[in-house]
Amino acid sequence: MLLGNTRGRLFFVLFMVLMSHATTGVTANMTKFEWQATESGPRYYPMEIISGNLEYHDGSGATYVPDGVTLNHGWGKGVSSHVIGDGININPLPNRLTISFFSYTENQFYQGDFELPYEKIHALFQTGHYSPNREGTITYDSIVVGVAPGGAVAVWLWGIEKNTEVFFGQAEKADTPWSRLTGATHMSREEYVRLEIEESLETPERIEALRKNGVPIGLWERYRTRYPWQPFFTGMKLMKDAGIQEIHYFNGERDYLHFPLSKEIAESHRAVPSFMRVYWDNPSGRNQAFLLNFDEAEIISAFPTLGKSGLPITFEFSMRRDEDGVRRLHFIVHTEKERVILKKTSLKAYGVRDE
Repeated sequence: MLLGNTRGRLFFVLFMVLMSHATTGVTANMTKFEWQATESGPRYYPMEIISGNLEYHDGSGATYVPDGVTLNHGWGKGVSSHVIGDGININPLPNRLTISFFSYTENQFYQGDFELPYEKIHALFQTGHYSPNREGTITYDSIVVGVAPGGAVAVWLWGIEKNTEVFFGQAEKADTPWSRLTGATHMSREEYVRLEIEESLETPERIEALRKNGVPIGLWERYRTRYPWQPFFTGMKLMKDAGIQEIHYFNGERDYLHFPLSKEIAESHRAVPSFMRVYWDNPSGRNQAFLLNFDEAEIISAFPTLGKSGLPITFEFSMRRDEDGVRRLHFIVHTEKERVILKKTSLKAYGVRDE
């Protein structure tokens, strides 16, 4: 009877260990993980994947990249979610990507065959990342494949609060048959492309800007430039255990920054931010949330200008009363030698009241 109880307890412990791994998407031997593939394309430059595969490092197969959808949702943002079988997709991690895609604004097909950094991908999946929402360490649950004009190809690991780039490459132009993209044989290629662009760009002003300025080939590679910058707050106290709850970068990455920052985090090089969600402790007693969307042209020019010196960059958020007596949040990017004031930042505030 004692032996039976012992076996029962051992079975229960083993079961709980396996369930614990399963909740984080990790199998018991840590060589396979629960993940799915999704796809991404930049806003206002519609793309479409024709076919794609993330091939497993052990040669046992591949997970296909979703295709057949116009990608226009934002760089680094996954679009489709394809669930196979029972929905628990525990597979080896990939070490290769093969992909074919179409760029509408260029009317051009591309294809590529890329070796992915398996060791880096495996280390990130295995280590995972801290989740403020879950209050513990979790792992990534998706691999995002992004395609952009000029043949740019990026791969990110996607988690609940974190999106990490692991690869960036350049596909080649391809003479892919038009029939691979669409079965709309009643419509010419030129008409089909025109209608897709008009639908994706949404307004006559954006369509005219594209016609006038052309497609910014190389833009998505420039987004990847990292700078030694960190945020600094004056005139405001961040909420405890909140701070910058969400930060998006132009290179498609996402993260969060809780204060005080560790030395390693403070000294990290980061891409230029596109969006932040900041929480602060208002003296009025009402917690406030700021949603900040930075003007791309303004902030993208500010960081390279300051970065030429090689000095650390401070991104200062200054809460102060202006001459009219109204408290406002100001944005200054500076080094010890020069500064740039950002004047075009879009700010939405929740729970705010003037004092």
